[in-house]
Amino acid sequence: MLDIDKRQVDFLVTENMVNEIRTFLERDASKVRMFAVEMADRGIERLYFVACGSPLSAAQTTQFLVDRYSSITCTAYDGSDFLDNPPSKLDQTCAVVAISQSGKTEEVVEALKLAKSRGAFTVAATNEEQCPLYEEADRAIAYHAECIWEIHLLVGYTLAIELISRKEGTKTELDQILQDLNKLPDVLDKLVNNLEQEGKELGKKASAWNFIYTVSSGPLKPLGYKEGVITLMEFTWTHGCALESGEFRHGPLEIVEQGVPFIFLLGTDGSRHTTERALNFVKRYTDNVIVFDYADLSQGLHPMLAPMVLFVPLEWFCYYLAIYKDHNPDNRRYYGGLVQY
Repeated sequence: MLDIDKRQVDFLVTENMVNEIRTFLERDASKVRMFAVEMADRGIERLYFVACGSPLSAAQTTQFLVDRYSSITCTAYDGSDFLDNPPSKLDQTCAVVAISQSGKTEEVVEALKLAKSRGAFTVAATNEEQCPLYEEADRAIAYHAECIWEIHLLVGYTLAIELISRKEGTKTELDQILQDLNKLPDVLDKLVNNLEQEGKELGKKASAWNFIYTVSSGPLKPLGYKEGVITLMEFTWTHGCALESGEFRHGPLEIVEQGVPFIFLLGTDGSRHTTERALNFVKRYTDNVIVFDYADLSQGLHPMLAPMVLFVPLEWFCYYLAIYKDHNPDNRRYYGGLVQY
């Protein structure tokens, strides 16, 4: 097991997470809502998100919310996809929200420029003001935070709920989600302080696995990809694959056998039974199964907040998985310009 000071590890964002979320809700949420008001006033018909990596997964989660609770056309694009195959409808009736922590992600910046050249209303969400993305957008917010998963979801949810309300009227369930967002800091504070030991034990268990399949559905599907591919590969150097619960019986079930490792993300939304079906099948054939269940951690929060809540146990788990593999999650071989890509 690697012996390092976790306070010096940039990957681990639990220390400042709660304060960053509180700050966003108190300082920045109102600004994001004004972006949505302007979109409604402009008669925006289509909402596009453009991002890469973890920000793209957060944008896809917001797309799920918009699709689930409104008739607004919403699509989340990888930056390269947007540039290589831009949507045919890209004009003044469209809004493009570009998300990048650094504000320098090349394909995201270029995608925003393309959208702007076609007349779309552009919004940027990034960490600092001094960056190309912030400077290019019609409207921008610099949130000054490191817990990007939580912040990017808050940006997306806040904007989407306000836009839906302006265009389609107030909806009871969206009001509940909005109210529960304000409860999030206290809920996450408890989880950050109570789940480290469990994460340590699970990380130790999984450190013997050379690869892991991560299975999820519904609003947890993007988080399943973020954790099961992006985080496992980039930060823990573990081979990972993300699988959709509903598609599990259509191919993936053939690889299930003793010793094959799985992580399951269980939500409390309508897709829960679909993930449980896959989980019950897997448990019949292998003991290498870890389950993160929102029902055990939600403290009454709405099912759409599962991606925000389950991030905490997954953060502890992935950190200790890396440590038990003697790998500092801040160390990369190729990322960040160390090797030309």
